[in-house]
Amino acid sequence: MKLRSMAAGLATAAALLAAGPAAMAKPEDGVAAWKAYAASHPEVAPFVEALGSPDALAIANRWAALRGYDAPGLLAGAHLPPELKPGTVIDASNVDAAWLKPYILPALAERFKDSAWFGWKRAVIVPTASYYMPKGTLEQTEAAKAAGTVFNATADGNLLTPDGKFALSTQGAMPFLNPKNGLEATWSFVAHGIANDNLNFNPITMDVCNSSNSLERTYKAELWWQKMHGRKDVAPFGDINGMDGVVEAGAVYFTDPRDVRGLSGVRKRFADAKKEDDFKVFVPTLKRTRILSATDGQDPLAAGLELIWDDWRAYWVKTDANKFDYKIVGEGWTLGMPHTGHFSEAAKREGACAVDTVELELRPVWILEITDKTGKYIYSKRRIYLDKEFYYPVANEFYDARGNLMRVWYDSRDWVPGTGQAQWRQVAIWNVISKRLTWLTMDSRWQELDKNPTPSLFDVDQLRDYK
Repeated sequence: MKLRSMAAGLATAAALLAAGPAAMAKPEDGVAAWKAYAASHPEVAPFVEALGSPDALAIANRWAALRGYDAPGLLAGAHLPPELKPGTVIDASNVDAAWLKPYILPALAERFKDSAWFGWKRAVIVPTASYYMPKGTLEQTEAAKAAGTVFNATADGNLLTPDGKFALSTQGAMPFLNPKNGLEATWSFVAHGIANDNLNFNPITMDVCNSSNSLERTYKAELWWQKMHGRKDVAPFGDINGMDGVVEAGAVYFTDPRDVRGLSGVRKRFADAKKEDDFKVFVPTLKRTRILSATDGQDPLAAGLELIWDDWRAYWVKTDANKFDYKIVGEGWTLGMPHTGHFSEAAKREGACAVDTVELELRPVWILEITDKTGKYIYSKRRIYLDKEFYYPVANEFYDARGNLMRVWYDSRDWVPGTGQAQWRQVAIWNVISKRLTWLTMDSRWQELDKNPTPSLFDVDQLRDYK
């Protein structure tokens, strides 16, 4: 489906906000819808209970007041087909229906029609919830708004505070709650980061399926991530010692299979656009550490994976208006996986290489396009369906050098309503050209998250001896 026809089918922001933002900021409406749905789907009861807890509603309402809207409120003012309601089942028999087409991406719709490779048997529409970031980010964003702070997204790829400091390495407020253009929307996505201060998966399981719909290989690894500044939710608070100028860092240590065990990678992101990331990988078969450049970020983490280093946390490319164009090309509603992973998996697989049942949720999005101007990047264009509430993608489309759709990304987060903290639970990345799939399943380590990661994990020469 062309973007023009999709945009025509999507409700516009003006129509969504016609009833006025104050009338629409009602996270309780989302809780009520989930409670009604739970009457016939009791398996979602733990998520609904957490979503409607006093702590969750307190944070949700403060975020709604700060933004001027929330997703359940926007949905109440939207004019959508009556079939797009909780409980509706989507499968091969109705996936091409006129009422559904504008709200499901063609690459996702195709999965319900192609059972030979990565088939999705059925989906159930669930209610639209209110998603938000943690209390620490909320408090810093409230303070920035009260102080009249205006962030500056410069053409050379830097995000600065009013006094000229690098915003993401000196504080933790979200820079643009209502982005006016693609560059501001990109910075909001970048500032979302991992949504909280620390992250730890043990393990992250990566199933690789080939074009014959067979499981080719399974990788397992432990993965850590850390936000270095503006920390208010997980100790240590404030700044991480020794990380001046560093926004965040990620580290991974492969444990399986045996022939890649010990493969380790560390990447530290510097706030200064002119300063190249500290990017090192230890290759056990060579018994050496390689220093990688930004170009190497286009390589897979390991052989056969559809996950590249630049796609860590869905997008980890340095913002640079000299190399990329950033545009909001549309907005409206699309179906994506709900962030219910703390309580249950949104997608139930049929074996390793197909999906039996998946939950899908209507989400309000900006359609953000990031286009390569150099002709040298792996993707000529990224199309990001950026959630207007959570500032994180509902879906991603990646286009090859010829302009053809190459990879598609959907995921479900391990999100905690009472705190707003989030890790990941499931990620599906599939290549529509080579017909290969990487399915990621993350087991979040929440206990003692304030003790993981340790500083040594972001030194590849120490990480190589982790286990």
